[in-house]
Amino acid sequence: MEVFSDHGLILRWLHFIAGITWIGLLWFFNWVNGAFTASLEADTRSKVIPQLMPRALWWFRWGALFTWLTGSVYAYMVIGPAQDPDGAVAWVQNTLRGKWITMGFVYGTIMAFNVWFMIWPRQKKIISAVIRGEKPDPAWGKTATNCSRVNTYLSIPLLFAMGANHAGETTAPGVPGVTNFWVAAGLVTVVGFAIAWLCIHVLGPKVGKDFKPV
Repeated sequence: MEVFSDHGLILRWLHFIAGITWIGLLWFFNWVNGAFTASLEADTRSKVIPQLMPRALWWFRWGALFTWLTGSVYAYMVIGPAQDPDGAVAWVQNTLRGKWITMGFVYGTIMAFNVWFMIWPRQKKIISAVIRGEKPDPAWGKTATNCSRVNTYLSIPLLFAMGANHAGETTAPGVPGVTNFWVAAGLVTVVGFAIAWLCIHVLGPKVGKDFKPV
């Protein structure tokens, strides 16, 4: 079939699958699991964490890595040196598509770094301590939570950048009424941060608490 001859399309497909796995779990951790775990008694937490977190974090970290790898290859295919051999800064082509892809790549790289080098190492220590019946160092959880929150804030403008790079040059930066990329990128980032803050701090602790059995 002709559609399968488009390697870029297949690569984007794999990128989306991995990204949904990664971001879906990121939002689960920040919007659902944080409030849920905090409500558990110590004895229950010691049983839940060793069963839930190793499984969830396996999909989380490998989803992050595969998302970053497929995104990096796709970015190189679209705006890398092979597409702009004479450009002084090939990764940031002077096109709207190139700028949105570069923004997504930068945000995604920060997020993937946080997963593998900040969040996962500390979560391993926390899980191991709980299994041994010891109290984890509060600094481990604080660092992991802060980095996970950073990723949640970045994830929403990242998703916009992923979609905007396919909008075409005629739509300017993809934001109605805005013609400057940097203004659009800043606006998208601020709005994305506001949405993430609302979901983490306002909706997350409240949703589902008023559920009434039928």
